[in-house]
Amino acid sequence: MEVRILPLGGMDFPKHRLVRCQDPEEMLFSLAWAVLIRHPTLGNVLYDTGHSPAFLQGEMQRVLYDYPVRGIVPIQKALAQVGLTPGDMDQLILSHLHFDHAGGLAAFAGTQAFRHVLVAEADLKQAWWSVTTGQKGPYIRSLFDLPGIRFETIRDTTWLAEDLGLFVQQAHTPGVLGMILKTQHHGTLLTTSDTLATAESYQHDLPPGTAAPAVEAAFHANRRRVQALAAEYQATLLFGHDAAQVQAWAGKGTLD
Repeated sequence: MEVRILPLGGMDFPKHRLVRCQDPEEMLFSLAWAVLIRHPTLGNVLYDTGHSPAFLQGEMQRVLYDYPVRGIVPIQKALAQVGLTPGDMDQLILSHLHFDHAGGLAAFAGTQAFRHVLVAEADLKQAWWSVTTGQKGPYIRSLFDLPGIRFETIRDTTWLAEDLGLFVQQAHTPGVLGMILKTQHHGTLLTTSDTLATAESYQHDLPPGTAAPAVEAAFHANRRRVQALAAEYQATLLFGHDAAQVQAWAGKGTLD
């Protein structure tokens, strides 16, 4: 198995939306990213797809206003930089269906991967509820309600291969897929996605500053579970929006 981290462009967030902090005006630059997995039995697998290129065309102004996006790298370009195209993918895994993780789905229309999109069942239900009841938020129907797409839902810990597992987290959304990757020379990698946005959030037990009590409780429970998984697998954690970490791991190139 070969693994590569693909940076896909960043957003400026008020930090307190992701990590509790003292200054409500403090900003945080966060990178969207994907994980490209070239697997001997599963084929080419992609975890997350980043932003929609529509942001570059001046569309989706509401989202741009709420979460200023800059420096987008469309998933097609990121794949091209390593000699691949969307048509080379065999399967997609989405941590969840928020716009900065599912925004590149349309690039895979008509491909093998478009018919094998894995997502947490609870998150898919939440996404449909959100967009069909007019809720304002980071689920955008036009990004995931696409002709010909086929979702395969995950309810609990699922091993796709002996070295690639998925686990469902009930924080940030009702279902966020984390991933366990057992590499030969770089140890086990464990992705948390946005349930733990940064190393600071994890190390200091800092939920989003805007979290309601129930959301905060879910954050703490999920953090304890991730701690246990990290100890069990002696894993390195890859956080959802830690720009410095994303850049460092992307700089390592191909991991095996």
